[in-house]
Amino acid sequence: MDDSSTPLTPAESAFLAELEARGVRYLVVGMSAALMQGVRGATEDFDLWFEDPSDPRIGEAARALGGFFVTRSQPPMLGGAFAERFGVVTHMSGLPDFAHEFEGALTVTLGATHLRVLPLPRILHSKRAANRAKDQLAIAQIEQTLAVLRARA
Repeated sequence: MDDSSTPLTPAESAFLAELEARGVRYLVVGMSAALMQGVRGATEDFDLWFEDPSDPRIGEAARALGGFFVTRSQPPMLGGAFAERFGVVTHMSGLPDFAHEFEGALTVTLGATHLRVLPLPRILHSKRAANRAKDQLAIAQIEQTLAVLRARA
């Protein structure tokens, strides 16, 4: 997917660029990743799944923008002007480990930012495994989008 506009603020894009420059491996997951792939809906957060949440380069990227990264909280927490919408995910229900999912990730371009995102079928699998009340609407939205995409293929 290539989108010349971006729902990211300049500060959010700058943080993601800092992660990229430092070689930090992460995936965008959850509904934010689903929305980037055409699912209709809304979310207030932008979930990041880091390969290694204790990687000091995450904190370096945050500090480069005047923020911080707290690894002693569960889940770890990003803070600063760039971090209002970012959430840190430490595992995805029903999915194997990060390395396995990273291999099958898609690249989505938002403006000048290239993001690795969890594909829709994997997001759906995780939402079904978590089976939280808030996931029920997301499951239906993702299923509908996948049906449309399959019909177009």
